[in-house]
Amino acid sequence: MRATLLELAEEPGLWIPLAPPSEVIAADGYSVVASLRSASVERVRLTTDAVERAVEEVRGLARAHGFEHVSWWLGERTTPAGLADRLLALGFEPDRDTPEMTSLTIERPPAGEPAVEVRRVETVEEYLRALELDWEVWQVPEEERAALRPIQRAAWPVIEASGRASHYLAYVDGEPAGFARAVFTPEAAILMGGSTLPWARGRGVYTSLVHARWRETVERGAPRLVVSAGPMSAPILERLGFEAIGRVHLLRDRLRVGL
Repeated sequence: MRATLLELAEEPGLWIPLAPPSEVIAADGYSVVASLRSASVERVRLTTDAVERAVEEVRGLARAHGFEHVSWWLGERTTPAGLADRLLALGFEPDRDTPEMTSLTIERPPAGEPAVEVRRVETVEEYLRALELDWEVWQVPEEERAALRPIQRAAWPVIEASGRASHYLAYVDGEPAGFARAVFTPEAAILMGGSTLPWARGRGVYTSLVHARWRETVERGAPRLVVSAGPMSAPILERLGFEAIGRVHLLRDRLRVGL
C-alpha cells in the first residue's frame, strides 16, 4: 500500500480529470501532463541509458506547445537513482517556487474540528467562483485569468461527469474564504490545491477543508488521504496527524521557445 500511496502523491497530474486543451501524453518511461501554459513530467521510470533521450523528447514537445519551462517531479518511486543530479548537469534548476515537497498520508480522522462551513461545488458558477478565489490567493495575472475562464467553464461538464473530483468552498461569515480540491481513487483521495484569502487566515479554514475531504473519502469507501505538500502546508498537515512517507523534488527545465 505504501508504494501505491507514494505513486498517488508523486503523480497527481495523472489522476486529475482533464479537459481539452489539457492532456496527458504517455511516453516510454515517463508521462507529460500538458495544460494551457505549463507542463509537468511525472511517473518517471527511466533506465540509466534513457535519460538524455527523454529530456530531448520532452524539450521538443514543450517547444511545440510553446511552453517556457517544464517541471519534473522526482519522488521515491522515480528511476534511475541519482536522476536529479543528472538533470541538474543537463541545465535543470530547482523549482524557484517549490523545490521540494513532502509526501504525507493519513488513515484516521484528522485532528481538530471543522470551524467554518464548507460546501462542495455543485454548479459551473460555483466552480468558477472557487477558481477565482484560488487565483486571487496566488496572484494570477488578469491576462491569464481571462484566458482560463472560458476553458474552465468548458471543462466543468467533463470534470463533473468523471465523478472523480470534488471542489470545495469554505465560508466565513457567509463569504467565500477558502478553496480546495480532491481527486478520488480506489485507494485514497489525493489532496490537490488549497488556498485561503488573507483576511480569513487563522480562523480554521484550512483545517475545515481537510475535514470536508476526509468525510467524502470515507463516504466513498476509501478512508485515506494522501498529498505532496509544500513547506507551508506540510507542517499544518503533520499537526493534523498526517504521516510523512517521502519527498518529491521539483526540477525546472527552462526553454527558449522556437529553438
